Amino acid sequence: MQALYRTTAWAAAVIFLAFLVHNVNALYVEPTYLGFTNPAVDYANVDKLKNAIGSLPWTLSGLGHLFSGFACVVLALTGRQMFRDYKSAAGRLLLGAGFVAAIGFFLTGISDLAGSGAVKLLSAQNPDLERGAYLAASIARIVYNCLAQVGLGWFAWQLSWCGLKTGLLPKSFCWLGYLSGFSGLVMGVIFLPLYLQLVLIWSGWLAILMWRRAGQQPP
Repeated sequence: MQALYRTTAWAAAVIFLAFLVHNVNALYVEPTYLGFTNPAVDYANVDKLKNAIGSLPWTLSGLGHLFSGFACVVLALTGRQMFRDYKSAAGRLLLGAGFVAAIGFFLTGISDLAGSGAVKLLSAQNPDLERGAYLAASIARIVYNCLAQVGLGWFAWQLSWCGLKTGLLPKSFCWLGYLSGFSGLVMGVIFLPLYLQLVLIWSGWLAILMWRRAGQQPP
Protein backbone atom coordinates (compact mmCIF):
# COMPACT_ATOMS: atom_id res chain seq x y z
CA MET A 1 0.00 0.00 0.00
CA GLN A 2 2.91 2.35 0.64
CA ALA A 3 3.97 2.23 -3.01
CA LEU A 4 0.35 2.66 -4.14
CA TYR A 5 -0.20 5.76 -2.01
CA ARG A 6 3.11 7.23 -3.12
CA THR A 7 2.21 6.67 -6.77
CA THR A 8 -1.18 8.27 -6.12
CA ALA A 9 0.52 11.28 -4.57
CA TRP A 10 2.55 11.72 -7.75
CA ALA A 11 -0.59 11.28 -9.87
CA ALA A 12 -2.42 13.97 -7.90
CA ALA A 13 0.66 16.20 -8.24
CA VAL A 14 0.51 15.73 -12.02
CA ILE A 15 -3.09 16.96 -12.05
CA PHE A 16 -2.08 19.87 -9.78
CA LEU A 17 0.72 20.90 -12.17
CA ALA A 18 -1.57 20.50 -15.19
CA PHE A 19 -4.21 22.74 -13.62
CA LEU A 20 -1.54 25.22 -12.62
CA VAL A 21 -0.74 25.50 -16.35
CA HIS A 22 -4.47 25.74 -17.18
CA ASN A 23 -4.95 28.52 -14.61
CA VAL A 24 -1.98 30.54 -15.87
CA ASN A 25 -3.23 30.15 -19.44
CA ALA A 26 -6.84 30.99 -18.63
CA LEU A 27 -6.15 33.92 -16.29
CA TYR A 28 -3.18 35.54 -18.02
CA VAL A 29 -1.77 34.04 -21.23
CA GLU A 30 -4.97 33.51 -23.22
CA PRO A 31 -6.60 36.90 -22.51
CA THR A 32 -3.28 38.77 -22.84
CA TYR A 33 -1.70 37.13 -25.87
CA LEU A 34 -4.35 34.99 -27.57
CA GLY A 35 -7.34 37.30 -27.32
CA PHE A 36 -9.63 35.00 -25.34
CA THR A 37 -11.08 37.73 -23.13
CA ASN A 38 -14.47 36.01 -22.94
CA PRO A 39 -13.95 32.21 -23.06
CA ALA A 40 -17.71 31.61 -23.19
CA VAL A 41 -17.81 33.03 -26.74
CA ASP A 42 -14.23 33.57 -27.96
CA TYR A 43 -13.62 29.87 -28.63
CA ALA A 44 -16.12 30.25 -31.47
CA ASN A 45 -14.05 33.00 -33.11
CA VAL A 46 -12.16 31.43 -36.02
CA ASP A 47 -9.46 34.11 -36.18
CA LYS A 48 -8.64 33.67 -32.49
CA LEU A 49 -8.71 29.88 -32.81
CA LYS A 50 -6.26 29.99 -35.71
CA ASN A 51 -3.89 32.03 -33.57
CA ALA A 52 -4.26 29.77 -30.53
CA ILE A 53 -4.33 26.24 -31.93
CA GLY A 54 -0.81 24.85 -32.09
CA SER A 55 0.69 27.69 -30.00
CA LEU A 56 2.98 26.96 -27.04
CA PRO A 57 0.29 27.65 -24.38
CA TRP A 58 -2.17 25.44 -26.27
CA THR A 59 0.44 22.66 -26.53
CA LEU A 60 1.36 22.86 -22.85
CA SER A 61 -2.30 22.70 -21.92
CA GLY A 62 -2.70 19.68 -24.20
CA LEU A 63 0.20 17.91 -22.53
CA GLY A 64 -1.38 18.68 -19.16
CA HIS A 65 -4.64 17.09 -20.31
CA LEU A 66 -2.85 14.02 -21.67
CA PHE A 67 -0.82 13.44 -18.49
CA SER A 68 -3.95 14.02 -16.40
CA GLY A 69 -5.53 11.10 -18.24
CA PHE A 70 -2.80 8.76 -17.02
CA ALA A 71 -3.06 10.26 -13.53
CA CYS A 72 -6.82 9.65 -13.37
CA VAL A 73 -6.29 5.95 -14.09
CA VAL A 74 -4.04 5.79 -11.02
CA LEU A 75 -6.56 7.72 -8.90
CA ALA A 76 -9.35 5.38 -10.02
CA LEU A 77 -7.43 2.25 -9.03
CA THR A 78 -6.28 3.70 -5.72
CA GLY A 79 -9.75 4.94 -4.80
CA ARG A 80 -11.17 1.47 -5.37
CA GLN A 81 -8.36 -0.11 -3.32
CA MET A 82 -8.74 2.33 -0.42
CA PHE A 83 -12.41 1.57 0.03
CA ARG A 84 -12.49 -2.10 -1.00
CA ASP A 85 -13.76 -3.08 2.46
CA TYR A 86 -16.47 -0.42 2.43
CA LYS A 87 -19.58 -2.28 1.31
CA SER A 88 -21.16 0.52 -0.66
CA ALA A 89 -21.85 1.27 -4.31
CA ALA A 90 -20.02 4.60 -3.84
CA GLY A 91 -16.72 2.79 -3.31
CA ARG A 92 -17.18 0.71 -6.45
CA LEU A 93 -18.30 3.71 -8.50
CA LEU A 94 -14.98 5.43 -7.79
CA LEU A 95 -13.32 3.17 -10.33
CA GLY A 96 -15.79 4.04 -13.08
CA ALA A 97 -15.71 7.76 -12.31
CA GLY A 98 -11.93 7.83 -12.52
CA PHE A 99 -11.96 6.05 -15.86
CA VAL A 100 -14.59 8.44 -17.27
CA ALA A 101 -12.32 11.36 -16.28
CA ALA A 102 -9.31 9.61 -17.82
CA ILE A 103 -11.10 9.10 -21.15
CA GLY A 104 -12.14 12.75 -21.22
CA PHE A 105 -8.61 13.98 -20.48
CA PHE A 106 -7.08 11.62 -23.05
CA LEU A 107 -9.47 12.82 -25.75
CA THR A 108 -8.89 16.48 -24.86
CA GLY A 109 -5.12 16.04 -24.87
CA ILE A 110 -5.13 14.21 -28.20
CA SER A 111 -7.41 16.90 -29.64
CA ASP A 112 -5.03 19.62 -28.43
CA LEU A 113 -1.89 17.91 -29.74
CA ALA A 114 -2.55 15.68 -32.74
CA GLY A 115 -5.80 17.49 -33.53
CA SER A 116 -4.01 20.81 -33.86
CA GLY A 117 -1.75 19.51 -36.59
CA ALA A 118 -4.65 17.80 -38.33
CA VAL A 119 -6.86 20.91 -38.45
CA LYS A 120 -3.99 23.06 -39.75
CA LEU A 121 -3.17 20.53 -42.47
CA LEU A 122 -6.82 20.18 -43.43
CA SER A 123 -7.21 23.95 -43.65
CA ALA A 124 -4.05 24.37 -45.71
CA GLN A 125 -5.09 21.72 -48.22
CA ASN A 126 -8.74 22.80 -48.31
CA PRO A 127 -8.93 26.59 -47.85
CA ASP A 128 -12.65 26.62 -48.55
CA LEU A 129 -13.19 24.37 -45.48
CA GLU A 130 -10.97 26.36 -43.13
CA ARG A 131 -13.74 27.96 -41.08
CA GLY A 132 -15.65 24.73 -40.70
CA ALA A 133 -12.52 22.80 -39.72
CA TYR A 134 -11.61 25.18 -36.90
CA LEU A 135 -15.15 25.38 -35.60
CA ALA A 136 -15.49 21.58 -35.65
CA ALA A 137 -12.19 21.22 -33.77
CA SER A 138 -13.35 23.75 -31.17
CA ILE A 139 -16.68 22.00 -30.62
CA ALA A 140 -15.00 18.60 -30.26
CA ARG A 141 -12.48 19.97 -27.75
CA ILE A 142 -15.21 21.59 -25.67
CA VAL A 143 -17.16 18.32 -25.53
CA TYR A 144 -14.07 16.28 -24.59
CA ASN A 145 -13.04 18.78 -21.93
CA CYS A 146 -16.54 18.77 -20.43
CA LEU A 147 -16.41 14.97 -20.27
CA ALA A 148 -13.09 15.18 -18.42
CA GLN A 149 -14.36 17.74 -15.91
CA VAL A 150 -17.65 15.92 -15.31
CA GLY A 151 -15.74 12.67 -14.76
CA LEU A 152 -13.25 14.27 -12.39
CA GLY A 153 -16.07 16.05 -10.57
CA TRP A 154 -17.91 12.75 -10.18
CA PHE A 155 -14.71 11.15 -8.85
CA ALA A 156 -14.14 13.96 -6.34
CA TRP A 157 -17.75 13.67 -5.19
CA GLN A 158 -17.54 9.88 -4.72
CA LEU A 159 -14.17 10.16 -2.98
CA SER A 160 -15.57 12.71 -0.53
CA TRP A 161 -18.61 10.56 0.17
CA CYS A 162 -16.47 7.50 0.91
CA GLY A 163 -13.94 9.52 2.91
CA LEU A 164 -16.63 10.97 5.17
CA LYS A 165 -18.44 7.65 5.66
CA THR A 166 -15.29 5.74 6.56
CA GLY A 167 -13.31 8.51 8.27
CA LEU A 168 -10.28 7.73 6.10
CA LEU A 169 -10.05 11.29 4.80
CA PRO A 170 -10.22 14.63 6.67
CA LYS A 171 -13.67 16.22 6.77
CA SER A 172 -12.37 19.56 5.50
CA PHE A 173 -10.83 17.89 2.45
CA CYS A 174 -14.05 15.99 1.78
CA TRP A 175 -16.16 19.15 1.91
CA LEU A 176 -13.75 20.81 -0.51
CA GLY A 177 -14.10 17.70 -2.67
CA TYR A 178 -17.88 18.16 -2.73
CA LEU A 179 -17.44 21.77 -3.85
CA SER A 180 -14.80 20.92 -6.44
CA GLY A 181 -16.84 17.96 -7.62
CA PHE A 182 -19.97 20.05 -8.03
CA SER A 183 -18.07 22.65 -10.07
CA GLY A 184 -16.92 19.87 -12.41
CA LEU A 185 -20.33 18.24 -12.70
CA VAL A 186 -22.06 21.46 -13.74
CA MET A 187 -19.51 21.87 -16.55
CA GLY A 188 -21.70 19.44 -18.46
CA VAL A 189 -24.44 22.09 -18.42
CA ILE A 190 -22.84 25.53 -18.07
CA PHE A 191 -19.35 27.01 -18.21
CA LEU A 192 -18.04 27.65 -14.68
CA PRO A 193 -14.48 29.11 -14.63
CA LEU A 194 -14.18 28.64 -10.85
CA TYR A 195 -13.60 24.91 -11.33
CA LEU A 196 -10.03 25.65 -12.45
CA GLN A 197 -9.10 27.06 -9.05
CA LEU A 198 -11.08 24.48 -7.09
CA VAL A 199 -9.48 21.49 -8.84
CA LEU A 200 -6.05 23.07 -8.41
CA ILE A 201 -6.52 23.26 -4.62
CA TRP A 202 -8.22 19.87 -4.40
CA SER A 203 -5.53 18.00 -6.35
CA GLY A 204 -2.70 19.66 -4.42
CA TRP A 205 -4.32 18.76 -1.12
CA LEU A 206 -4.91 15.19 -2.30
CA ALA A 207 -1.23 14.86 -3.23
CA ILE A 208 -0.22 15.94 0.29
CA LEU A 209 -2.71 13.56 1.95
CA MET A 210 -1.57 10.58 -0.12
CA TRP A 211 2.10 11.34 0.51
CA ARG A 212 1.44 11.46 4.26
CA ARG A 213 -0.56 8.24 4.12
CA ALA A 214 2.31 6.56 2.26
CA GLY A 215 4.65 7.57 5.10
CA GLN A 216 2.32 5.97 7.63
CA GLN A 217 2.29 2.58 5.86
CA PRO A 218 4.79 -0.21 6.53
CA PRO A 219 7.28 -0.60 3.66
